[in-house]
Amino acid sequence: MGSNNQKTVLRYPQYQEAVNSYLGLEEFKILAAETIRGKRITVTALCNYLGDDGTYRLEDCTQADVVCFMSSIFNSSTSTKSGKSFILRHFFNYLYECGITGYSGNELFPVIVTNKRDRILSFYSTKEVQQLIKSINTESPNGKRDLAIVLLATALGIRSSDIARLELSDIHWERGTIEFTQYKTKVFNQLPLLENLKYAIIDYIRYSRPSCFSSLLFVGVKNDYGMLSASRIYDIVSSYFSLAEIDISKRKHGPHALRHSLASSLLNANTPMHVIKDVLGHTNLNTTKTYLNIDFDTLARFALEVPDED
Repeated sequence: MGSNNQKTVLRYPQYQEAVNSYLGLEEFKILAAETIRGKRITVTALCNYLGDDGTYRLEDCTQADVVCFMSSIFNSSTSTKSGKSFILRHFFNYLYECGITGYSGNELFPVIVTNKRDRILSFYSTKEVQQLIKSINTESPNGKRDLAIVLLATALGIRSSDIARLELSDIHWERGTIEFTQYKTKVFNQLPLLENLKYAIIDYIRYSRPSCFSSLLFVGVKNDYGMLSASRIYDIVSSYFSLAEIDISKRKHGPHALRHSLASSLLNANTPMHVIKDVLGHTNLNTTKTYLNIDFDTLARFALEVPDED
């Protein structure tokens, strides 16, 4: 607990005005409190790093200093580093516009612009997903928890931010549903409590979940039974890709990739798009249609043949 506080509390008051000014931007007022907290933690960690190194003004922060800071978090997951890069890019763009630094965030972290239509979503076959699930040792307490987490992602496509926030009261045993308001979209979603998932959750609650007063389904032990972070859930899922010896060299390998994989399976089963939309909790059918990019075989079957010219 002490080390976490050291990272989130600004130890050098010289930076306080700049940090407060940045976090007080008008464009941030519509953001969720946790999103702002993530920005505060990242910017504070950078300032503490600079102060520890003897740099007490952002005007004196060099690009090399930022690179060294990013190197200092080498144990973090790829998604965590990517998130911090995104935050720091915006922060240094702000400092540049204010005339505090002579370089922008875009110089530090160049944005590679691509055509969204050219992006292929990472997904895994049904066989690979089954292989992933089989790699989980459900004899261990953590394995029981991890199976429930993985099934929520693979069978229902629930986002990691929502898995982390699921409460015991969201599981409606009597009507066989999981019901929750999505953190990202603020839209209510109701999903079926599938048999394998139901028994995995029961097994976890009975034999693995710590005894505590938390209303959350999944609770941490090292953080006094608090909520598991989205990055922690990412690490849990990612570890089983490695354990299952699934090739991840050219694909992302977190909960979101499992969400894409569910969409692929539904497409293969010729599931109507509006049904896939409801399962994934999308608010707009156009968002769901981006998943069409991942299934060329299905698209080919639906393609119309070009008639011969007479």
